[in-house]
Amino acid sequence: MSLITALMKTVFGIVLILFAGFFLFGLFGSDDENEKNQVVQIQPSLAASQRCADAKDTGVEYGITGSGINIREGPGTSYDKVINKKATQTLGKTHYVQVDYTVTVLEVCQKGGWSYVEVVKPDWLKESHRGWVASRFLRGQRRDTAGIRVFTEEDFIWDKNTSPYKGTIITGVNKIHRENERCKEIDPASAYLSDSRSTPDRPVFFVTCGAGTKAFNVWFSEEDLKSGKAFKAARHISQSIAIQLCEQYARQVATHPNTVDFSRVLDLAINEHANGRTAVHSTFSAKNSFNLEIKFRIRCLLDATGLIEATVNEAG
Repeated sequence: MSLITALMKTVFGIVLILFAGFFLFGLFGSDDENEKNQVVQIQPSLAASQRCADAKDTGVEYGITGSGINIREGPGTSYDKVINKKATQTLGKTHYVQVDYTVTVLEVCQKGGWSYVEVVKPDWLKESHRGWVASRFLRGQRRDTAGIRVFTEEDFIWDKNTSPYKGTIITGVNKIHRENERCKEIDPASAYLSDSRSTPDRPVFFVTCGAGTKAFNVWFSEEDLKSGKAFKAARHISQSIAIQLCEQYARQVATHPNTVDFSRVLDLAINEHANGRTAVHSTFSAKNSFNLEIKFRIRCLLDATGLIEATVNEAG
């Protein structure tokens, strides 16, 4: 058999294997029950793989029921609690790793009523918060027929200010999560009564969407829900119009508007925020009352309706 013939047979065999794999995935790769349980595609850490050597693999994301739940080195109360090294070093006193209802965990495996978990949300706890917890503290995350997460009472933090409005808060947060495309990542535990927007006869609530520098609040009230108000993501203003409006403001505040030379290239920066607002940063030069040319820095904040505010400072 020639080398070319052998290579052709090898390639043909690989193609057949790939085709069979895709065919079988089409038959068996989708399972409605698995989708409801949110079988995740996150690869467990090497440490998890070692700890789960003789346990049942699962790979499902869960919420946590309760608070102050210790993570242990092994599957049972006889094992030591995992020490929170960073907190212990910072505070000079032993602190243990704990999880509560504000986190989402990946259950890697189960063994004798215990689950090896790794925190996946918030992601900054991934490396430190991992180990064994009693499986009874894990709770499934409800999803609707479209596969969208449904938040329930256990996902929220309740106190005397929010408990009387449970129905409104739960309904509002779920509606915002469904309708606002920028609220796919939403923190139900952040939902609370707004001190600045509420009145004695009209409570207003807010919930935080996104994370880090992209986090923003969405406000809602019972009247909003009853009226069917849509919570779609705010539309950004056209960037060209935003620049134009910012330049117009520079001319309005200048002593000699015709001398304004607004930078549209070198010093220009545009930031579109998740809450629908746009910030324009730039510089411009203009002559003052003594006919001296001075350079200024300008920052404009806009939304779809136009200019909200602007600040101008002399460039140092």
